[in-house]
Amino acid sequence: MSTVLIDTNYDGDIDYDALAGTYTKNDTAYIMLVGGYRSYDKVGNLIEDRRIRSYARYPLNGLPANVTAITQVRLHLYLDAVGGASHLTDVHAYDTNGQTDPQPDNGATLYGRCASGNLYLNDDPSLRGPAGWYWLTLGGTVCDDILAAKSAVNRFSLALHEEGDNDSPAYIRTLEWGSLWTQLEITYEAPPPPWGGDTHHVQMAKAILGAYLPWSKRFPKLTPRIV
Repeated sequence: MSTVLIDTNYDGDIDYDALAGTYTKNDTAYIMLVGGYRSYDKVGNLIEDRRIRSYARYPLNGLPANVTAITQVRLHLYLDAVGGASHLTDVHAYDTNGQTDPQPDNGATLYGRCASGNLYLNDDPSLRGPAGWYWLTLGGTVCDDILAAKSAVNRFSLALHEEGDNDSPAYIRTLEWGSLWTQLEITYEAPPPPWGGDTHHVQMAKAILGAYLPWSKRFPKLTPRIV
């Protein structure tokens, strides 16, 4: 089996202000948020209700076209600031199966597609911290979805949200940070290269066959001459 680690080439978050009914797309910030803010006045009236979901797109150019199976997928991310004490992360395909590109989407469409796709990770507490690198192993149909996306659009998009969108957000570093952005690790199986293109095996075959050749064929300059 082989493994490829793919950098995101587009990411960000969508901030829904539920009281105002507005959506703000952020795809040029240094961090993307997963979670929500809710606050109340002294008599218990809700005065702030913001729900923030994130998305990331991964080109699949590095995944060979002749892949026969994908056996494991992990999301690699850097947690810059931890989520709340009850934070639970869900990871979905963006939209239905990850083939939709989030870049052209805006507003309610973007927000909805961050939680409507196939579920790969449910109620994971990892982003409660501490800060640092995390590997999130994805399940569900993610292996099949990536294979289909490779064939159809040669890219794959993920989305993250906090269960309930109501616990203090986790801060994840993005492409704009300049380093430590998210990555998708894919472990896969592919057929061996053709015989003629595999230099190592060709050399081995020549060495084996050479052992059965006459001395004069293998070492012509060392063959004694009769005078």
